[in-house]
Amino acid sequence: MKRPPYPPADELSATGSMTPMIDVVFLLLIFFVCAASGQTIEDLLPTEMPPAGSIEAPVPPPEDYVPKDKMWIYLTRADDGRTLIELNEREYDSFDRLNEVLTGIAELAADSPVILDIAGDVPVGDMIRVYDICHAAKFQSISFAASGADE
Repeated sequence: MKRPPYPPADELSATGSMTPMIDVVFLLLIFFVCAASGQTIEDLLPTEMPPAGSIEAPVPPPEDYVPKDKMWIYLTRADDGRTLIELNEREYDSFDRLNEVLTGIAELAADSPVILDIAGDVPVGDMIRVYDICHAAKFQSISFAASGADE
């Protein structure tokens, strides 16, 4: 019995089975899906680094900084309709000045808890503004005092 001749090489490649290649592609796909699911998203771990070669000078504390365990911010309403601002028994004439002081304190001790004691007649906008100032200064703990906490 005579053996049939081998087909030409170009015929073999056209009739070859695609199943092994499809299996390899699916295995690679499964591998990369599994490998990618274990990665940590970099947005969750922000890192602030100075530019290469830069030298940062130490920041002096504000002249009116008095280190305390807790920082109490009192907001009350004056007879003329202004909101009075008091930080640790020291009055401030504007929210901008309070912002400067809190930013300086936060650079030194951002882990100090801030407690906001707001009188009932203070406008909600002023309360939110003080909270936003504390949040922008990057204090880690900002709380509101319960009614009658200071009495």
